[in-house]
Amino acid sequence: MTRSFLVSLLLPLLLIGCASGPVTRPNAREWGVLEAEYRLIESQRRAAPTPSNRASRREQIEVRLATLRKLEGSYTLFMERLREYHARTSDPRAASLYASEKVRLGDEYAELLSRYDRAIEMYNSALLIDPGNVGASQRLAQTRLRRYVDLGRFSSVKNGMKEEDVRGILGMPREDWIKQIVQKGKVYSVWIYPKEDGGACAVYFDNSVVYFMNWNAAATRQTG
Repeated sequence: MTRSFLVSLLLPLLLIGCASGPVTRPNAREWGVLEAEYRLIESQRRAAPTPSNRASRREQIEVRLATLRKLEGSYTLFMERLREYHARTSDPRAASLYASEKVRLGDEYAELLSRYDRAIEMYNSALLIDPGNVGASQRLAQTRLRRYVDLGRFSSVKNGMKEEDVRGILGMPREDWIKQIVQKGKVYSVWIYPKEDGGACAVYFDNSVVYFMNWNAAATRQTG
């Protein structure tokens, strides 16, 4: 058997081997696997416990964190696979799904935890992979406004207002920025809010009713 004959037999196989590798176009096989993984995650979310309407904010946070911890391993792996698939194939379905999950996380950071800084990160992540995502763009703009309390909004808070009134004007502060003590049967609490200059303002409650406000509750950030 001549060398030229062997080359003629092996060359097609070598070319096939060189052509094989990661798929760089959207394809039904990989997308189907990702969809199946996502359906499983969604079913686990639906099966997770939900807090009652009377649950406190802390209880709601604890229930949600328990669900996140339960799904953490499979969810993190799924998101990594989804991102890798999109980076390799530019499949718009992957971009849309990845962005919607980032928006979902952003909403929880903003609405449940009042962690507007983390919410902004999530919305930016969504827009990075799906620039045309209208929901992420709108939420990003809204959250940037809510991140810090300005003097105009703070001045709208008046003595005698209830907690729900303040929540409607300033929003809820982070859970760790709410301080509370009980003295002689009365519940005294303070809600602390960040300002853009690095300082903080505070609203004080006596049995859930405002009795004092302090625009300069914490020093501003030093510059220079």
